Amino acid sequence: MKSRKLIAAITISLFSVGLIANSFRLLSDSKAVTAQTDRRIYVYLEGDWTVADMFIHYWGGAEGTTYDTAAQMTKVVSDYWQGLYYFDIAMDVTGFLVRNASGAFTKNSDQSEDILVADLLVGTNYKAVAVKAWVADTAKRAVEIVDTAPGNSGQVAAILNHIDSCSTSYAGGYNAWPQLNDLFISPSTLDGTTVVTDNFGSDTTIAEKTAYLQTKYAADQAAI
Repeated sequence: MKSRKLIAAITISLFSVGLIANSFRLLSDSKAVTAQTDRRIYVYLEGDWTVADMFIHYWGGAEGTTYDTAAQMTKVVSDYWQGLYYFDIAMDVTGFLVRNASGAFTKNSDQSEDILVADLLVGTNYKAVAVKAWVADTAKRAVEIVDTAPGNSGQVAAILNHIDSCSTSYAGGYNAWPQLNDLFISPSTLDGTTVVTDNFGSDTTIAEKTAYLQTKYAADQAAI
């Protein structure tokens, strides 16, 4: 009787070990979920502020800037109003403003009002920031949170130039597809044959690059 109990106990133990081993194998074989560490914010300037640059001062996270260390944003499109810019910020950043230079400034109109990062993502609705035109030197530039930023084929191609199709990044890789589609692709009437002078690989077209990004994004999400 004791031998039967011992055999049963050993069988159960071996079965348990097999389940544990199989679980570890499944975990090791599964695709790692890409963690979102950064987000890309898009800002365009509706009224000129004497220079062709835009800097960002941000706060609220583990790391931030001061007025003196404000970082220069990337101008992605020159002819979208007075310029469309972007910058990748850490996920824990809560607020920012944009300005025409780092360091000291002589008038309030050289910078924007404060902007909450939370206002740029409401559910799955991605938003951009429009910095309004000059009103007075004593007034900061008003901002508008816009739902979409439609553009022509050349402008959207320029935006796609800055997306790395092989990166998993939610800021500038294929996981940025939902933001790109919501802000720029869906609201625009585009010529899919327009050339994308890709900064990360061979030249392609709007149709080819958006199809690739969408496919990679869908595959990545299906693996979660």
